[in-house]
Parts: sequence; structure tokens; C-alpha cells
Amino acid sequence: MYKLNEYLQDGACFASRAVLAYLTAGDGIEESWNDKYKEYDAKPKVARWENCREQGYVVSMKSIDFEKQLNIAFFEHRNSDQICAVKWEQTSVNSITIDTAKFKNVYKDKWNVSFGVRYDKAYEMAKWIHEQLTLFWKETTRKEENQNDR
Repeated sequence: MYKLNEYLQDGACFASRAVLAYLTAGDGIEESWNDKYKEYDAKPKVARWENCREQGYVVSMKSIDFEKQLNIAFFEHRNSDQICAVKWEQTSVNSITIDTAKFKNVYKDKWNVSFGVRYDKAYEMAKWIHEQLTLFWKETTRKEENQNDR
């Protein structure tokens, strides 16, 4: 047996692990349900996010045509107790890291984040991330459907 505070340790902070637990509790992106194959077409992936004291995860999801990819890194802020998220689009074959991320207009400095909540609001962060993934799926699928109609 493990000590409770040593179980499932991967280096991420407790708040980020709580967000990840909420994210994995859901079935998937409902709008991506494929009734023919009885599975979700949207396939979010997760990897560790490491930026010195900011230890968390990055969730990435490709559009149905694999042309676009949404990435959301979430972690406990290095200078506060807030759980922060940084959202940007960038395609990559491998997991995106702080060294390979091309943020463009977000995360210009440590305070420039896309969304933040108090440390004890992990569910709210997970809900926001799920909403962003759903919105991305809807937007990219709609564009795909419009192109197929031509």
C-alpha cells in the first residue's frame, strides 16, 4: 500500500490532478458521437505540462479532418493558488511542451492566461475545458460539413 499523498504521483500539482479526474469522469464530447460506429469521433489526448513550478497537464484534440488542433494547458499558477489554463491552436504529432508551444497572442507573460479559478474550483476548470473542447469540435465540424456541401 501507498501513503495517500504518494499515490498516483506524476509530478503534477493536486489541483491539476483534480481537474484531470473530473475531465476523465465524462463520457466524451457528445457532439462527436458517431452512431454508426458507436463511439466518439473526438479523441482528446493528455500529456504532462511542465514549466518549472507550474506542473500540470495539456489536453489536445484534433479536428475531424486533422487540420487543426486545440491545446489547453492547465496548472497551478507559480505565484498564486489559482488553477490557470492557457488555450491555443497548434498542430503537432507529439505532445506539446512549453518548449514547443507557439502561443501567439496568449501567455505572453505569467499573468496572461486564458482562464483561471481558485485552487478549490477544480470542477469549474474542468467544465470550462470541456466547454472549449466542445466548442472547438462544433466549429471545426461545421466548417468540414460546409465544405462537403459544395
